[in-house]
Amino acid sequence: MSAESVEIKGEMAMLSVLQLASPDAAQIHQGLQARRDSLPALFAGSPLVVDCHLLGSDCGKLDMQQLRASISELGFIPVGIRNLADDCVEQAVKAGWAILRGGRPAVASSRIEKPAPKEANPSGKSIEVIDRPVRSGQQVYFPDGDIVVLQHTSAGSEILAGGSVHVYGSLRGRVLAGIQGDTSARIFCQKLEAELVAIAGNYRLLDDIDTDLKGQPAMVWLEGEKLKIAPMF
Repeated sequence: MSAESVEIKGEMAMLSVLQLASPDAAQIHQGLQARRDSLPALFAGSPLVVDCHLLGSDCGKLDMQQLRASISELGFIPVGIRNLADDCVEQAVKAGWAILRGGRPAVASSRIEKPAPKEANPSGKSIEVIDRPVRSGQQVYFPDGDIVVLQHTSAGSEILAGGSVHVYGSLRGRVLAGIQGDTSARIFCQKLEAELVAIAGNYRLLDDIDTDLKGQPAMVWLEGEKLKIAPMF
């Protein structure tokens, strides 16, 4: 095989990040399963990176082989692990993990923890305001209400909100509103360039969006089980 027949390209891929807050195997499995079940069509076969920067030296308590098995069992693809303490690297390599360079931490931490019970009739929603750009590789996770981004979001970023999402700039990356099943959630942006938009588990890819809406102010909402996208003005 000649060198000309092989080509390697750099590409920005969308990867989900499992950010561990505990080394407890049962807790990790339960939290990851809950996230998968909230958006099964989106996360099926999704590549997954494990981030251990919150664990510190507690990463030594992780059962690395069981972690890989659990991720695969839930239908994710374990890509690699990052932000390990130095004395945990050998353990991860022996378990078959690829060791990745550390990425940017999340803007709002997406920790895998035991989910809290939902209120039957919540009196209102909270709002998480992000006053700086959401960079590539960063994730904003706020399941308790709306997310407001006062600047832009970058390709390779991810926004997950229990309520609506408002972006006062260019909307890129993946944006998921109503992640707890709120079908009344909406997405608003000044410039629609997102790779994926989703509401309550219903999603559309940028390639499926009408050409005349790309780069324009837009609103996304759910009508029945169909995602609707329209100009905001």
